[in-house]
Amino acid sequence: MNTPYFTPLMKQDKPIWIMGAHDVLSAKVAEAAGYDAIGVQSLQMSFINGQPDVGVFTPHEMLETVRKIRRSTSLPIMVDFEQGFGDPYAAVFWMHEFERAGAAAVHIDDCGMQYKCVFCPPHVPVLESAESTCDKIRAMIGEKLNPNFLVFGRATSFACTQFSSDQQRRDDWVRRSVAYKEAGSDAIFAIAPSIDHAEFFRNQIDGPMVIIRTLGTTQKEKMDHLEYDNRLMEASVDDLYQLGYQFQCEPSTLLGAALTAMVKAAKRERASGRMIDLEEEHGNLYDILDTWMNVPEVKRIRSTYCK
Repeated sequence: MNTPYFTPLMKQDKPIWIMGAHDVLSAKVAEAAGYDAIGVQSLQMSFINGQPDVGVFTPHEMLETVRKIRRSTSLPIMVDFEQGFGDPYAAVFWMHEFERAGAAAVHIDDCGMQYKCVFCPPHVPVLESAESTCDKIRAMIGEKLNPNFLVFGRATSFACTQFSSDQQRRDDWVRRSVAYKEAGSDAIFAIAPSIDHAEFFRNQIDGPMVIIRTLGTTQKEKMDHLEYDNRLMEASVDDLYQLGYQFQCEPSTLLGAALTAMVKAAKRERASGRMIDLEEEHGNLYDILDTWMNVPEVKRIRSTYCK
């Protein structure tokens, strides 16, 4: 199996648009739509299993998803590596497993053990020490199986509730991100709640950077949670590329859109009692079989080898 890497894309003068996928079908949709890469995130894996993103799903389950997507698409795959799944040895062990499974990159954060999610209360009350995360990054960089495999360091300061002011979060983000860069990170991963923050982050770090955005983070009541402002969400990939972010990741866009569509369709048919009402939304079954389920290959093998 040949793994497609990000390094050829990085040499091109254009954004690298990473679309989140939770299974083979969503990965195929992303590839057919023209996205540059696939992102496999713990948020998606938890979402499809009806569980909070608090470390319920193991690296084994993430690995199996990556293997299936690698067999079925030709795009590079970036994987949410959580906090490295343990100490530096564990981080190297699981990195090798993902490399062998066909991933092209991982991003490691500093949320620490027990894992915390930026969208699940109590969110991220404290962070792991920067020194501990640096130890894992150094080990991973030093033990790569392929030099084209990338490790992205992610400071989670702007989703951490231990800080009482924006300035404290900025200071902590700079300290951690500089440390992760010095530890050898191939790129720095930014969680930027606004365009202003995105500009600030970019001015603090040399080299490649990744930005991640998630739709639907506005809440009616002000709470300690991560919320993206409208200007950031309205910015195009080209806008963010001009800001200096070549890598741009959307973890849950396709999954959120699919869920909303399924809920609407289910309610509509249940109300009318008629399947025919969803004919347009459903599409032609035989087109689905041929386009998304590799039925032409079944026909080829049967016609070639079966008497």
